Amino acid sequence: MRKHSSRHTWAAFATIAAAGLTLSACSSGDSPADSSSPPDDATTDATATDGPRIAFVTKPVDNPYFGAMATGGEDAAEEFGVEVMVAAAQNVSDDSGQASRLTALVADGYDCYVLNPTSPTNLITPLTGAEDATVINIDLVIDQDEAAAQGVTIDTYLGTVNEQAGAAAGDAMLDLVPDGSQVAIIGTLAQDAGNIARQAGFNSVVDGTLDVVQTVSADADRVKAKNSAAAIMRANPDVVGFFTPAGTQAMGIQEAIAQEGREGEVVVVGIDGTEEELASIADGELASTVEQFPYLMGYQAVQACIAAYEGTTLPERVDIPVHIVTEENAAEALEAAPAPPASLEIANPFDN
Repeated sequence: MRKHSSRHTWAAFATIAAAGLTLSACSSGDSPADSSSPPDDATTDATATDGPRIAFVTKPVDNPYFGAMATGGEDAAEEFGVEVMVAAAQNVSDDSGQASRLTALVADGYDCYVLNPTSPTNLITPLTGAEDATVINIDLVIDQDEAAAQGVTIDTYLGTVNEQAGAAAGDAMLDLVPDGSQVAIIGTLAQDAGNIARQAGFNSVVDGTLDVVQTVSADADRVKAKNSAAAIMRANPDVVGFFTPAGTQAMGIQEAIAQEGREGEVVVVGIDGTEEELASIADGELASTVEQFPYLMGYQAVQACIAAYEGTTLPERVDIPVHIVTEENAAEALEAAPAPPASLEIANPFDN
């Protein structure tokens, strides 16, 4: 088994990552897997003779964010010569279908399970049959109390600190608009914990400096975000900035700005760093985004599986960094996407 170096630059992975994302999206089908056999939509990237067998269960990979997670896991598996099987939910609400896929994989006896669940509890019951396998939770947090009640141990969690991402967006907004400016927030799902945390982080930075005149929810829907932004600009013509905690919504808001003839007057700061956002920033349209690295979540999740297999005690949590992208650094970010840009050196958190 090859050991991973303590630090990593990401320039060499940009082309591989882009190609792998297309492969992941094409190889994952929509029909739920039969719980008695391996999932039909799973893909094996590499077969190891001396490393862990890894099952990687995620949300739908036709979504660029979740697809990048799978690509990161596949690229790490190829680099380190381990086997990874990717299985995806049909959609973000496919709790039972995703659970069925995991049930089939648990029956096949993998050494490590990397899980991005569609809900905090839907993958807990299938894990009761995983015995002493390593469980890596990424992105959406699994309910620890319910897991403990069913005798399931989550070995580590990898994800973005949403409050920090929101605070970074607040910093970006302060760099774009004068003190005292009117801004608005267009959230995603009103009760979503990540949405709430990102808004709280943003508000913690801009409170007392900017005037947040309106906060609405657009249900993670691009068209709803566009329509909400248009309505806000008409009702509040002095609004000069929008914050939204989702990349697709950021693009919808940018469309509204163009529709209302306010380009160059109103800025948008998003979170996610989708390739569409990065391209828009590079083209001088969208003002800024806080880039997350779902690719890195998937990559480091496979590193965690390898480390645990080799006897390393995993930390309880690993925070994935975020990166403010503006027109000045958007080209570099876009070239590397979905991997981190080459200028970022990121340590392997599981190296001893």
